[in-house]
Amino acid sequence: MNKEILILLLSWLISIIVLIKFVPIDRKRIAHITFLFGHGIAWIYQYVQLLFNLVEFPYREFEYATKMSFSLYYLTYPTFGVLFIMFYPANKGRQRIIIHYLIFTIAITTYAFFIENYSSLSYWKSWNIYSGLLSNLIIIYVIKKFVFWFQKGLFKFNCENE
Repeated sequence: MNKEILILLLSWLISIIVLIKFVPIDRKRIAHITFLFGHGIAWIYQYVQLLFNLVEFPYREFEYATKMSFSLYYLTYPTFGVLFIMFYPANKGRQRIIIHYLIFTIAITTYAFFIENYSSLSYWKSWNIYSGLLSNLIIIYVIKKFVFWFQKGLFKFNCENE
């Protein structure tokens, strides 16, 4: 079996198991919104990277349909976003929130770094680990802002209907 196929299968399997195991039933609605928004942001992010010729994806699942990586930006990166929101320390203090951001930003960037260095799933042309860290920090911040904004509207909507 090809190394890239094995990595993608493991990424799918681990992402699905993590989503099932770590998303409580009462927070599934927020997890769905986070996943879908994270998915949309990840696709835009990936499109911009390809548009400016910053990265390349030599091995793709649908090589004739698109130049984008399907699995990494369809399932894996949005799963990081869901976990970021599910474990977000809302009332724990500024230092804990900064550490939370750093842990997830470093985790996403490390995953991307290993994918780039040890497989043919991605190739960084004019991209480096620092630009990855900064862009991933911005993306999870945007995801957090959107999800918290959405939760406020959802709470108001639920209260009005009762």
